[in-house]
Amino acid sequence: MFHVDHDLNYDAAIDDDHHESWGCSPICPAIVRVHTEMPAQDVPLHWHLGSELIYSRHGRVHVFIDGEDTTIDDGQICLMSPKSLHSIHPEPYDDGQCCLSITFDGEYLSRLNASLSNRHLMQGVPLGRGCERTADELVDLCERMIDCVFSESDMQLICMNALLFTILNHLDKEWTLDNSSQQTASALGEIQNITDYMSTHFASEVSIAQIAQHFGYSREYFSRMFKRSAGVTPDQYLTEIRLQSSVDDLLNGDYTIAQIAERNGFSHPRSLARAFAARFGMTPAVFRKHYRGSGNA
Repeated sequence: MFHVDHDLNYDAAIDDDHHESWGCSPICPAIVRVHTEMPAQDVPLHWHLGSELIYSRHGRVHVFIDGEDTTIDDGQICLMSPKSLHSIHPEPYDDGQCCLSITFDGEYLSRLNASLSNRHLMQGVPLGRGCERTADELVDLCERMIDCVFSESDMQLICMNALLFTILNHLDKEWTLDNSSQQTASALGEIQNITDYMSTHFASEVSIAQIAQHFGYSREYFSRMFKRSAGVTPDQYLTEIRLQSSVDDLLNGDYTIAQIAERNGFSHPRSLARAFAARFGMTPAVFRKHYRGSGNA
């Protein structure tokens, strides 16, 4: 499916470890979608083995990537590296949205080139119109991809695949970070191990000090290393995972606020309420009352 004009069932595609998988496509090296559905649908916190590109032709999109918030507007692009933990939150205009997403199939590309599944892109930095990095060629490729999705030509899939490999090659040449340093690669690998550990243990009341000790670091050094590599403190990253899971419980479960706090690693309902209000501007109870069943969360 290339043109999306209705909600997708992300619950069926994202497992308990936040791994998203829609299955391998026999006809494309990536999942290509142009979103025009209204109301817009959020994509929950997830990760996958391939890199991802989000391009907004019309509408604003908020993206949370590895603990950092990024916003793109019309004519702008956001990139995500393989295995990055991210969620996507469209904010369409009154007259709708038009947003392209390309998620490359990591397993497929690994068979072509094993290193493609470990490429670290310039993620979380808006590219394109009005940005410091205008990325004219990449924007043009995205526009051509959208036009291809809406094309009724019998050559649609041929054109789409040609564009996908052109985009992949362009990303590798222009927007891949230099990972030649063994120290950089080692640090990124360690951060991946740490974020995987957080994703597995967030529901317990594990503290940042305990996580640091588990990986053999002092609390202070661990925080500095994590912030330097991930762009956000480990406390912020762990809290975001807990909040995203709490949102799911609020919208889809019948738990009390106290139970939700306990299920997601908050030491007390007040801790959940403070973190929730800071992130979403309202208490968990008000959030559930306002959004549950409304389709607007």
